[in-house]
Amino acid sequence: MTQSNPFAVHPDALPKNANIISTGYVPRTLQAEMHNRFKRFNVVVAHRRFGKSLCVINEMIDKALTNPLRNPHYAYIAPTYSAAERISWQYFIDYMETIPGFKANIGKLRIMVERPAQRDRAGAVIRRADTITIYLLGAENPDSIRGMYMDGVVLDEYGEMNPVIWGTIIRPCLSDREGWAIFIGTPKGRNSFFEMYEYGKAHTDDWYTAIFPASNTGIIPEKELASLREEFTEDEFSQEFLCSFTAALTGFYLSKKLADLRVNNRIGDVPHNPAKPVATFWDLGLSDDMSIWFAQLNATHTGYNIIDYMSAPGYTVEWWWKELQKLPYNYVRHYWPHDGGRREIVTGKERWLIAEALGMRNIEVVGRPLKKSDAIEAIRTILPMCSFDAVKCEKGIFCLENWQREWDSKNKRFKDNPKHDWASHGSDAFSTFALGVDLVYSFTDTNSMIPRTPVFAEADWDAFGE
Repeated sequence: MTQSNPFAVHPDALPKNANIISTGYVPRTLQAEMHNRFKRFNVVVAHRRFGKSLCVINEMIDKALTNPLRNPHYAYIAPTYSAAERISWQYFIDYMETIPGFKANIGKLRIMVERPAQRDRAGAVIRRADTITIYLLGAENPDSIRGMYMDGVVLDEYGEMNPVIWGTIIRPCLSDREGWAIFIGTPKGRNSFFEMYEYGKAHTDDWYTAIFPASNTGIIPEKELASLREEFTEDEFSQEFLCSFTAALTGFYLSKKLADLRVNNRIGDVPHNPAKPVATFWDLGLSDDMSIWFAQLNATHTGYNIIDYMSAPGYTVEWWWKELQKLPYNYVRHYWPHDGGRREIVTGKERWLIAEALGMRNIEVVGRPLKKSDAIEAIRTILPMCSFDAVKCEKGIFCLENWQREWDSKNKRFKDNPKHDWASHGSDAFSTFALGVDLVYSFTDTNSMIPRTPVFAEADWDAFGE
């Protein structure tokens, strides 16, 4: 540690006869191997019941207690806030409650260890008192994490999180204090967790990667593995216990369709054609993400080129319309979901009329489907007609690939409706495309609003369980 580091503790403050604190954690052989091999960035793929969460929680505790920087901050992040509490809270309590200065705030899911000031032999303070803080966080609202500084972070089941959380939010939080990160999880297809694992394998100087299938670890007895193999489908067993990234995904609506598009080279370089008009397809939100797809007819007018995708929470339609006008697209129509026809409480006007007053023209509100399965089937039908730009549509493609049925943990089965999470917004916007687009009409240039009769009748329930 150099004295130029503004966060560094004075070296004279480190006691020569420091106390050794035992948390009671005894790692298994493979866990001990991981502790010895961890680097600054790490990706661990492990089967169910391997003990990966327990391992990385104790890694964080050890790093926190030995951190010489002032006021260290750490974060354990799960896909949701409730999952962070359910998975890790008790572990942190069990292994830290005997540490001097320990405090826990269950209301805020925050662990603290107060460190006393250090004095020299003359009694002068050479290191002020400070506090180690460990935050338990959920990834469902990534922007709430923005701006923190972190000395280390664990992302548990990273494949279930919005991929933007790493590059645009967490990575900058680690920069000034050169913090570390550990990604852990069990495979769920070739999603962002798979991409992080592949990236780590290609950058071995700073990255440690490991994969632990149950067939190699010996943690689950052979008899129990044989029983699990009989109870699970082949794909489920391969995914959960053999760490297969290629097993077919259970409960995911579109993963196979997207995989077929990749095989057929329908996801790649799909540039904007300035000679053709662009139609947009929306999912409206404010606290949730507002998501927009941009589409053109392909060269033969037999399908669609999906050329762009945008999504972010917290912005008004007025802000989005200004952003859309900055792009080099000739807009012909803007398709909104059914809630675009709702009246605002304050103005009493329908939402699309408010947008039209801002200068947005040719807005069409797509009616809701009669049955929940209609929107899903409409997307499945239209996907083979689409080609996606891999770069500009990357975030939207991730949404489609990770759109899944909601799991009923009480009854141990999938529900009929989609799960409402980060992936649902881009998928809902694409359902606006699938339900509302017309091969000729949607891309016909016109300067006036031409009302159309919705293909699907209105209903009182929300097709996506929102």
